[in-house]
Amino acid sequence: MPKYTFTCCSCSKSSQRYVSKSTDNVVCDECFARADRQMPSLASAKTTETVDKLLNRKHLADHSLVLKERKLDYYWEIEVPKMVDSGTYSLETMLEQGWVFYNEKGELTTRTRPPQKS
Repeated sequence: MPKYTFTCCSCSKSSQRYVSKSTDNVVCDECFARADRQMPSLASAKTTETVDKLLNRKHLADHSLVLKERKLDYYWEIEVPKMVDSGTYSLETMLEQGWVFYNEKGELTTRTRPPQKS
């Protein structure tokens, strides 16, 4: 059986017990009122894993930037060509969004990289 933390509704006493996972509340030892099961606090857990030992990048410092770049690359490489090929959007909308552009030869081209990287 798992160990859960329960907090009393009336006296605010906290206690830990081994109970079934379906148990949401128990009786308080002090005042015999209802004590509700608390959710675990994971905010204090920190990851100090080194992701790239060669460049000494830490997981916490650089991970959000890596995820942002991945999402941006995925959007432009996969989603934008799908939207352009769908025929749902007008040419004006696609030009305004930067999904398509006219190259030097005057041909309409789908952009597969973010405009900032081109």
